[in-house]
Amino acid sequence: MAVFFNVGAPFNFSSYQYTIVFNTTGDGKTPSTDTLQTNWDGYSYAIVALGSGVASFAEAIQFRRSNQNPHIPPQTLRLGTTPQTFSYNLNANGTGSEFSILAQKRIFSSPAPSPSPTSNVWTFNAFTTQANNQGQWTFFDSMGAGGPVDPQYVCCSPPLNMLTCFDNTYYALDTNISDPAAEIVSIEIANNPIAAPCSS
Repeated sequence: MAVFFNVGAPFNFSSYQYTIVFNTTGDGKTPSTDTLQTNWDGYSYAIVALGSGVASFAEAIQFRRSNQNPHIPPQTLRLGTTPQTFSYNLNANGTGSEFSILAQKRIFSSPAPSPSPTSNVWTFNAFTTQANNQGQWTFFDSMGAGGPVDPQYVCCSPPLNMLTCFDNTYYALDTNISDPAAEIVSIEIANNPIAAPCSS
């Protein structure tokens, strides 16, 4: 799977982190900025680009819910990756405003003893959030028409059939974010399942 994350100006990792969240449960719900109201519904896994200044790195995380108290915010667990299963290109378009991630789908599977359900049909959302925020996110933009207030996108996330080949670009619905470095322009997601290789 490949993800391209494009913003309106060169990334500002001193102020922001850039995240794409996937819901892998198959329930069709889209991750929202309304995390307190929805109890992080739709948050299964994420790819996060973060850093400081111009230095940055990317990581894959899982949102792990408590079996004892499912109503508290999930913990975020960093997933183990290798350069063969997860690679990050900070400057995919040559202007510093687009990064790309190549990831093998198998990294998005949680370890025992409490694996998360995984469907072949995913939904997603992308966010610009406050950088280095310990467990609490402040949202600056999303794919939704409301930007940081985005329930409008909940109805609009297209389903991603991870058993098929696709390469689609999705444009953010809000273009009025005051800082172009925080403004999401588009997300491109491409999938090439090994079981069904894509034609060239």
